[in-house]
Amino acid sequence: MKIIRFLLLPLSITLLLSCTISLKKSSTSEITTTSSSMDSTLYLIATTDKNPEARKDAVQKITFGPSLTEIAKTDKDPEVRKLAVSKMTFGPSLTEIAKTDKDPEVRKLAISKMTFGPSLTEIAKTDKDSEVRKLAVSKMTFGPSLTEIAKTDKDPEVRKLAVSKMTFGPSLTEIAKTDKDSEVRKLAVSKMTFGPSLTEIAKTDKDPEVRKTAVNKMTFGPSLTEIAKTDKDPEVRKLALQRLGSLE
Repeated sequence: MKIIRFLLLPLSITLLLSCTISLKKSSTSEITTTSSSMDSTLYLIATTDKNPEARKDAVQKITFGPSLTEIAKTDKDPEVRKLAVSKMTFGPSLTEIAKTDKDPEVRKLAISKMTFGPSLTEIAKTDKDSEVRKLAVSKMTFGPSLTEIAKTDKDPEVRKLAVSKMTFGPSLTEIAKTDKDSEVRKLAVSKMTFGPSLTEIAKTDKDPEVRKTAVNKMTFGPSLTEIAKTDKDPEVRKLALQRLGSLE
């Protein structure tokens, strides 16, 4: 009898463990099914409900990336698309939306989440909205691309932002000499360090504020003396004299 009990004990333990594992698997399966069912329901609401507020509520609860991307690409309401974009993390999908969405605010939100330099450059060169281009430029770091935008963009505010991020002296000098907007030229001059170029701009630029910016960075006495004697603007001449005094 003791032998039978001894043999039955391991069998009972094995059966108990099997039941426990089965119950756990069943419970996990039910949770997964419930979660999947919930996601499907939310996606259905987010893509079919006529009320944009209802769609937004559904999007707020969706966590599945591909579903968010699909909604961000297809929903008719820009606020719904913006909400979907705000929850996205997949770079290529964000780039696609940043390039193609009709609403500039949606594009800007997508850009704000982007990190891939070449895509930011492309948007900064091609987007029709100057505010979108500015945001793309603000995230750029590649010098040659910034220089290209600083030389070619139609909006002076975009060019100024690109100039503010530039460090290459010869390019800054070129912009300081050629840009049509005095504020852009002034900013480029403020970042220059090469004396002869500063002197040239201080003598030739049409805008007295640009000339003053150049004079304020000059250190070569004879050139400052010449400007102090010949410049047409009294404020420029006065600043040249002050600079001379500071060099003594």
